[in-house]
Amino acid sequence: MILTPIGLILIPLSVGTFLFRPDYLGPLAIILATFQAASVLNVDGSFPIGVTPYFFVLTLIAFRFVPLWLSGKCSFKRSDVAIVITQSLWMLATWAVASSFLLPWLFAGVGVDVPRAGMDSPETSPLRWSMSNAAQAGYVALDAIFVVYLLWCGRTRGYFERLIRAFVIAGLLAALVGAYQYVAHYSGLPYPATFFNSNPGWRQLLSEEFSGVWRLSATFSEPSAAGSFFAVWSTLLLFLAAGGRVGGWAWPLFALGVLMLFLTTSTTGYITGAVVIALFIRREFGRILTSGRISGRSLFALFLMVGAAAIVLLYVPDLHGLLTRIVWHKSQSQSGRDRTTTMWEALRITAETYGMGAGLGSNRPSGMFFYIASNLGIPGLIAFSFLIWSIYRIAGLALRSSVVRNQTTTCLQAIGWATAIELIAMASAGGDISGSLLWVCIALTATGGRAVWLRSQDMRDPIELTESCRIGPESTLIVLLKEYSIS
Repeated sequence: MILTPIGLILIPLSVGTFLFRPDYLGPLAIILATFQAASVLNVDGSFPIGVTPYFFVLTLIAFRFVPLWLSGKCSFKRSDVAIVITQSLWMLATWAVASSFLLPWLFAGVGVDVPRAGMDSPETSPLRWSMSNAAQAGYVALDAIFVVYLLWCGRTRGYFERLIRAFVIAGLLAALVGAYQYVAHYSGLPYPATFFNSNPGWRQLLSEEFSGVWRLSATFSEPSAAGSFFAVWSTLLLFLAAGGRVGGWAWPLFALGVLMLFLTTSTTGYITGAVVIALFIRREFGRILTSGRISGRSLFALFLMVGAAAIVLLYVPDLHGLLTRIVWHKSQSQSGRDRTTTMWEALRITAETYGMGAGLGSNRPSGMFFYIASNLGIPGLIAFSFLIWSIYRIAGLALRSSVVRNQTTTCLQAIGWATAIELIAMASAGGDISGSLLWVCIALTATGGRAVWLRSQDMRDPIELTESCRIGPESTLIVLLKEYSIS
């Protein structure tokens, strides 16, 4: 077991937070989730494993959560909306963990795309149980505990807003690292790759170029992962800025996120970015038609997008050719054809396992739908869909029941849109269901929905007065009689 340079910093920080400020473990996990390509501990051997900062903090959260859960302190009332979310979450997690140990033995020999070989491997291998199954089972269990823990902590007023600020800080750190990486590449300055890219379990693609354009990866293992993250982060900032009530800092950060997204030259990031713009414009036009007025913040956002597009058109040479190669030619490349093949292989695996899947961590196709279908089968698709439906149902219920619009509701709407974009990105090119960004988005949306719902319930509760201060029909009658007798 080897302690990495970044681990020398983050392990003491995480343990200190666990011991002295446990309420900040959730925000810390969100911030460290962006260091996807790093590891705090490396385990060598025939199956090298790197413990990412995110999962190290989640392990500490599990150490705190399990005693609270066993003692009954970490629980929800029967009428709490968190029950609906946690039930669907535990269903998914239980099936995922069970499948990782049972299904590889049950369907041994079925041809699968081995996760460690990547999605570009041209051949399949016979299914057998490996440490990938155990690792993925542990990751999903930790992700589920993370969501439940944040839901439980969300009862504290202001906790959800603290989580949103942590996500904003996480993106800012990734953008700053990406900006220095860009400057270092073109100026010859040293870049500490061994510090940010120390995980042996990931293929570290730091020097990728596409049609002569160098691709930004920031704190992630490859530019595609960075593109997906900055698309999600920019979505959050766009809807925070357009919704108001958070201050003017969201606008420059949104512009920074769009710039980072552009530098990744990620097909997934570009497509999801276009979806964000289309959804935002559709929402604003719908608001104009229903309310009859134009929001100044929304108008500024539209002008900002148009201005950014104009700058790109003026200063990026052969933009049309570049976009054509990124969006279209990539799908026609050998890598694109290999990834398309993994989708068909995933459907074959689902059929050969009678809809049960090969077990979590057994197959690595392109696209989250195909990943869940080939690994968790139809039961996994149903459980995951029910989880997402439950979260958005609770969030919609909370927003409709909220009497006033404030910073909390604005944050909930923004993270709801950001989570939708992450789901779209994962559906188009995602892989592991245990990815940190996916579960951070799920946890934030679930926690925000419950936080807004709890506040709406507090506003509905009657104000309890002391016996001497209570006013009822009998006291009103006494007052009227006294006034009548005096007159």
